[in-house]
Amino acid sequence: MNETVGCLLIHGFAGDINDILPLAMRLREEGYQVECPTLEGHGTTRRQMAKSTRHDWLRSADEAYKRLRMRADSIVVIGFSMGGLLAFHLTTNYPVELLITLNTPYKYWDVKEALHYLREDFPTHSRRYIHGIGRIPLSSMVQFRRLLSETKPLLPKITTPYVLLQARHDDTVHAVSAEILASTVNEAASAEISWYEHSNHMILHGPDKEEAIAHVLTKIKAHFASKYETADTPTRSPEPAR
Repeated sequence: MNETVGCLLIHGFAGDINDILPLAMRLREEGYQVECPTLEGHGTTRRQMAKSTRHDWLRSADEAYKRLRMRADSIVVIGFSMGGLLAFHLTTNYPVELLITLNTPYKYWDVKEALHYLREDFPTHSRRYIHGIGRIPLSSMVQFRRLLSETKPLLPKITTPYVLLQARHDDTVHAVSAEILASTVNEAASAEISWYEHSNHMILHGPDKEEAIAHVLTKIKAHFASKYETADTPTRSPEPAR
């Protein structure tokens, strides 16, 4: 069966495609069609970020899906952090074969883990947190919180097969978010969580990077292999009554 599979990767809040670039590159090497949009207002200046809203971010994801759909028969949507929230919206609006989220919030900002990383390597991590706070406008934080609030009611509608990756020591998203997401989506999604013990929020740039990428590739390949096997299985006619 010659089916073109496309992978739509959505980066996180106040981030850019670098968030998911290692995974995007590997998927492209494997022969998948890949789309990595930069969300409206992201990857530019603080002023541009402040001008964008959650509706703009949703529109960016929506347009990226449509572009990918023009060159792929089936779509896998992969969302990192806030990108996972946008992925939920796409999955309730369009055909999606497989949904994958990485460190996506239900609860956010794990202060305990953030303090742990600060104690562990203050010069490196203090700069990261201060830089993050300084470049994110308050209005954008409000938009993020509204997006999160508006996404939660969609979760029971998610019936697409769903795979979650979650860093156990995520310093931005409470790790318990993965368990809540998995238990809140529809049972038909058969949500599966894979935990990573050595990474913080930026899982695709940490020590679990290769393991996480391999897991995503394995799940995509397994999903479509199963789909083809089901499609190729002949339907048996009922035996005549005796």
